[in-house]
Amino acid sequence: MGLISGGLKVCLLTETFPPEVNGVSFTLAKLARGLSGLGASVKVLRPKRAYKGADDEPWEEIDLPSCPIPNYPQLRFGLPCASRLCDLWQKERPDIIYLATEGPAGFSALRIARKLRIPTVSGFHTNFDLYLKHYRISLIQPLVDAYLRWFHNRTSATFAPTDWMIEELQNKGYHNLRMLSRGVDRELFSPKQRSEKLRSNWGVEREDKVIVSVSRIAAEKNLDLTCSLAEQMIETGKAQAGVIVGDGPELKRLKQKFTKLRFTGCLSKQALAEHYASGDVFLFASVTETFGNVVTEALASRTPVVTYDYAAPSEFITEGVNGYLASINDEDKLRVNLREILSKTGDELSEFKRAARRSTDKADWNQIHEKFQSDLLEILHQVKENQVKSVSPSSGTQPHPA
Repeated sequence: MGLISGGLKVCLLTETFPPEVNGVSFTLAKLARGLSGLGASVKVLRPKRAYKGADDEPWEEIDLPSCPIPNYPQLRFGLPCASRLCDLWQKERPDIIYLATEGPAGFSALRIARKLRIPTVSGFHTNFDLYLKHYRISLIQPLVDAYLRWFHNRTSATFAPTDWMIEELQNKGYHNLRMLSRGVDRELFSPKQRSEKLRSNWGVEREDKVIVSVSRIAAEKNLDLTCSLAEQMIETGKAQAGVIVGDGPELKRLKQKFTKLRFTGCLSKQALAEHYASGDVFLFASVTETFGNVVTEALASRTPVVTYDYAAPSEFITEGVNGYLASINDEDKLRVNLREILSKTGDELSEFKRAARRSTDKADWNQIHEKFQSDLLEILHQVKENQVKSVSPSSGTQPHPA
């Protein structure tokens, strides 16, 4: 389009990034790696942390001022940093900035980018407004809703991962929404990872049923319901084991409350893949996801899913084919669905498992990366055109280069 010479220069600003373990961190690393593979120059701006990630990644990481997040010592919160960003971007101007956080660092970035006339886009990665009731501060939800809408509508486009999420945001007054879906690593998350040795460690036989769930162990993930349903199925003989994978501030409490379940804590990628594939049903009761990477990872592992009908499940799960869906917060239906899928045996269960794997056939990160870069270039072209149109021909003033 005549805008970029020598490759797209992208600046990605986030508050979480590998080696931190969560869905947003994983997704942003995939996007950075994908854009780099397409020839883009990627700089990642993130809160300064005490430990370093891998040194062989194709992007440059730049530290920003930060402070620890309560209950999450491994995570840090970005602080206001307008002067730091202004210096960085005046010395080396990016073509476009992707804002993955709406916090103080994101606000600083939005303000300075507008001052320097650098195009910005944003990603809607976290339903912070839905988290509030889980931390007993739901009274401020209208203010948070208004701020998030204002923030994202100040950028040239907001990327969301599903049609469901885009419709939700449109209904809340968000503009200029674009799709940025999520892929899944089908080589890693595969039925080949199923481990009879692991199942033996769980104390189950080949034909026994194991419920698996993977999540950050936090209040907003609705894990009391997940654990309660899993224990009910064990107590009634519908399942023989329940395994909860993940770490977080609620882990100690849940371990003490649900003594029939196994809690693994944080796992390596390889061990995580083995846990997905070695389960027979994946149960996920969270209602605060923007996507839900764990759902597609379970499906790719050939593990049918029982969850709520929104976000990724609404696009990847076909009722009664590769899993079961309940309306959001319909706990009774979720229980019925879990009992139903645990009753499947033989050929019927095998077909569910095959359908689960097939449902992720098109979750291809390479295609997602190509479309993302194409969208960024299109947005840059639109910004350039708008800048030209905004300048009066008679004034002789030239627009700031995009």
